[in-house]
Amino acid sequence: MPHPKPGMPQNASYPLKTDEELAELSRQKDEVAFRELMQRYMKQIFNFARQYARTAEDAEDIAQDSFFKVWKYIGRYGKGRQFRPWLYTIARNTALDHLKKKRAASFSELDDVENDLLFVDTLEDTEPLAHEAFDNARMSERVIAALDFLHPDHRAILILHYREEMTFDEIASVVGRPMNTVKSWHRRALLRLREILGQN
Repeated sequence: MPHPKPGMPQNASYPLKTDEELAELSRQKDEVAFRELMQRYMKQIFNFARQYARTAEDAEDIAQDSFFKVWKYIGRYGKGRQFRPWLYTIARNTALDHLKKKRAASFSELDDVENDLLFVDTLEDTEPLAHEAFDNARMSERVIAALDFLHPDHRAILILHYREEMTFDEIASVVGRPMNTVKSWHRRALLRLREILGQN
């Protein structure tokens, strides 16, 4: 993976290019274009990885490893494909691999959620809680602490939807699950968050 080098020429037009244009240039081994993508997304991918990692150091490792894989497999990135969901898919898979190696989480609760929305998932309106919790730029320490009790994938879906403003369709692409499953996880995560906050 390329690293910034002192005195390396910069292309002033690169910050104006779309993610997809930069990805296509990166496919042609344009290191400046790839560095621009890294600068755009390193912080977001670190924050996303933080939803899975137990420490900031682990999240940093996951983010670095994710970008290494992006550089390694950029040739598989298909022209016309959205770059951001593809990047987050790699980051999520890298984070899960990291967790499995550390044996830090159990994924059994996600083994049988390939169904449509369950009836219980539709009983409560969770949108007021969602807007209250995530629309506030200064998300309270109480909410942040409550997120730690959620399964990493459920927590990540909330972050992707409310912070990164991804659609459920894009998130489904990231987590490799049907959109109905993503909606179900989203609903369950919000209900669980409400339950946790109500206990405090």
